[in-house]
Amino acid sequence: MCTDTDIELINKVKSGDETAFSELMRRHYRGVLNYIYRFTNNRETSEDLAQEVFLRVYRSVKRYKPDAKFSTWLYKIATNVCLTEIKSKGRENNVSLDEIYQSTGEVQDQSGHSAYDVVFRKQVKDLIFDALRSLPPRERMAIILCKYEELPYEEVAEIIGCTPGAVKAYVHRGRMKLIEKLKPYLRKEVKGP
Repeated sequence: MCTDTDIELINKVKSGDETAFSELMRRHYRGVLNYIYRFTNNRETSEDLAQEVFLRVYRSVKRYKPDAKFSTWLYKIATNVCLTEIKSKGRENNVSLDEIYQSTGEVQDQSGHSAYDVVFRKQVKDLIFDALRSLPPRERMAIILCKYEELPYEEVAEIIGCTPGAVKAYVHRGRMKLIEKLKPYLRKEVKGP
């Protein structure tokens, strides 16, 4: 198990150490994959885009300056790859049902679910996707980065290129829009007699 920090590993990569890059990928690949999956809702596309992210990291590692955390730089690259994919394919960002139920948003194996569960999840997921598609990209990114990746507002601001106050506003506006769109499907509280 490697105990080097990300910055130490980056410096080793800059010196030509391939094993250091492998260690960075081992540490961050799953997180990047799950982040991208929240945008694409497609396992194969997410894997392709995650590989593209690490290819871009490898190509531009010499330009990395440790003023920001490595993870901030990495998620900024991942965000740009996702936005490029959305623009080039005309796709909208999506969030999986598993993210909503389990608050993990990780790529999940569906083999253990009953047929009823799979159909129910698909229906709910479609409703959620429709609501998320209506959000502007910055609101979607802010919600995903803050609520699912659990990044602080300051780091999200650096990733999407705005102020922490703007991130808070994006999250708030996005949540309000999602609630409004999903209101007909939210469980109503039953009031007592």
